[in-house]
Amino acid sequence: MKAGGTNLDLTNIIEELKKYLKITIKSKKRLEHIYNVADFSKKLAQIHELPVEKVEVAALGHDLFRDVDPNRLIKLARFYKIPLDKFDKNRPILLHGKISAEFLKRKFYIDEDIYQAIYYHTSGYEKMGDIGKALVISDSAGDDRDFEGVEELRKVSYTSLNEGYKLVIKNKISYALAKERYILEDTYKTWNTLCQI
Repeated sequence: MKAGGTNLDLTNIIEELKKYLKITIKSKKRLEHIYNVADFSKKLAQIHELPVEKVEVAALGHDLFRDVDPNRLIKLARFYKIPLDKFDKNRPILLHGKISAEFLKRKFYIDEDIYQAIYYHTSGYEKMGDIGKALVISDSAGDDRDFEGVEELRKVSYTSLNEGYKLVIKNKISYALAKERYILEDTYKTWNTLCQI
């Protein structure tokens, strides 16, 4: 079954993902978040004429490993041969998207657009496609999110995926600076690329 193929394949993957979520997600709040991300992603997909099913697969799969124990995340990253840097080792939770993408690639043969979206949803990616942009935006702008500026983010995203994506990356950097946290390499590379467009 190739996920990049027919809608039927993607529909089956969506149903299978919903079953996996019931197993891997421990908190009701996280499960609600995932479904809020999926709903907002589908809305953006319709507005921006993206393949709705691909966007939904990315949204449902993005936090599949979010509730996994940090030590297990490190082991899974090694199993999938995901390069580990000191930031990953210090905050293994940052690996959950990469592990989710690798798992789904092997389990459902997801295509590169879905893979990239899930893999880089925590950091952003300088060459992110529209499915990834929709996911990154939706992870920040879903109905469960309530922070100063979220309404503006939603409004901007309805008009332009690129501008919405840029605003999310800007918010990630601002948040990291305010909390005196490091900025992921992919995040600042993404920002620098977006500033050149």
